[in-house]
Amino acid sequence: MYQENNEEKNMHPNPMDVNSMYQNPVNNDPVYSSQIYGNSVHNEPVYYSEPRNVPATMYSPGICVNQPDPRMRENDSINNPQRDRSQGLVSFIRAMALVLACTFFSAAAAYVVMDYRFDRGDFAQPAPVILGGNAIERPRDENPTIPIMEKSDELPAQEIYDMARYQVVGINTEAPGLFGLPDLSGSSAPISGSGFIVSSDGYILTNYHVIEVAHKSNLAINVVLNDGTSYVAKVVGYEASNDVAVIKIEATGLTPSVIGNSDNIRVGQAVYAVGNPFGDLVYTMTDGIVSALDRVVSVEGKSIRTFQFSAAVNRGNSGGPIYNTNGEVIGIVTAKFVRGNVEGIGFAIPINDAIEIASELIEHGYISGRPLMGITGQTVSDANADYFGWVVGVYVRSVAQGSAAENAGMMVGDIIIALNGEETSSMEALRFNLRDHRAGDTTTITIWRDGESIDLTITFDEDLYAGQPQNRPDVTPDIPDPFDNQP
Repeated sequence: MYQENNEEKNMHPNPMDVNSMYQNPVNNDPVYSSQIYGNSVHNEPVYYSEPRNVPATMYSPGICVNQPDPRMRENDSINNPQRDRSQGLVSFIRAMALVLACTFFSAAAAYVVMDYRFDRGDFAQPAPVILGGNAIERPRDENPTIPIMEKSDELPAQEIYDMARYQVVGINTEAPGLFGLPDLSGSSAPISGSGFIVSSDGYILTNYHVIEVAHKSNLAINVVLNDGTSYVAKVVGYEASNDVAVIKIEATGLTPSVIGNSDNIRVGQAVYAVGNPFGDLVYTMTDGIVSALDRVVSVEGKSIRTFQFSAAVNRGNSGGPIYNTNGEVIGIVTAKFVRGNVEGIGFAIPINDAIEIASELIEHGYISGRPLMGITGQTVSDANADYFGWVVGVYVRSVAQGSAAENAGMMVGDIIIALNGEETSSMEALRFNLRDHRAGDTTTITIWRDGESIDLTITFDEDLYAGQPQNRPDVTPDIPDPFDNQP
């Protein structure tokens, strides 16, 4: 240790004691060897045998300034390689422990987040559809508030067309001749339309109006595939009010269409129509966009829920598919708006509505759950109402014994004016409003009787004939047509 003597004081006019010489100029802590040599060795201050006449302002903590080469000490790392290796091993172990700890906590956090998202239902898959081909494995976002299709999910139009050629079929029937018999002279024009395969064993989805005449007239329905092979199809079932029909051909190994989700379509998304316009321009593809949603159109007196699109379609496209850019079918072409030279306004049945009907027909032979009131009715028009002093609605001509209508207290001569608060100005309006209900539902039906409106409570029966191709039993109304003698 440093020993004080007078000679050294005389040699240094402005002596500094040892403690002040090596104090930290910031917080007056002793300067340790870790500050000077970069390696922690002692926990006590390091002193030297000779003072240095160096002002305290000439250095900062941990940095030596204007000092001679320091003496080597026996504990310095340069003279103790074994200690240096030991300290390196300790540092490595500490680093590895830190990495393992971070990995553990990250995995725990990820597990908690994923478990919460599974419980919340973020990864729930929609119920599988019994019809349709296998979709290409791509993630699909069911959240309707964000874009449904990412750029990487889209297929080139050429690839969609190559798929469609094996999925779309042509449907041809001969128009009936005199007295409903086939026209053997060949002078009547064939009725043509389109359809698409929904199962590999020959089930085909199309419009009811494409096959209606042939079905009612007991004429052959011919289906033509891409390779020119022709089959005679049988009618599995249909729902005229939704313009949907299922037919079947005796074939196997067919390529079914991939069924999309029409609940996810958005205005502005690109779509493609593939069909057989005019019956001879087979496998024509046109493109457009979804123009509007939730359109209600009337096709041959039937009100149908549709979406509007801009792809060009013509006679013969009816019953054909509307594809999205993933190559999935999202609709069935059902009508084209015709007014003067208007173009680019077509309508399609959402595929979710159509595939539900098809699945019911194939699985049960009828459409289960359809509500039945048990009446025969007739529309009371504005003219009828003015003439008789009645109200616009549905005139009840008969009530089946034991039916839902009879149990609700309905009587012949009542006029139905509302169902569950929705106006029923015609038989078609009543049928349309019934689509929002299922067998077993209980609701309010409003009738007009003897000049006043009455609310009745009705619980619907199930229509066991819904969708069946066979005609349901004829029901003779209890009273004749009340408007027969109207001038």
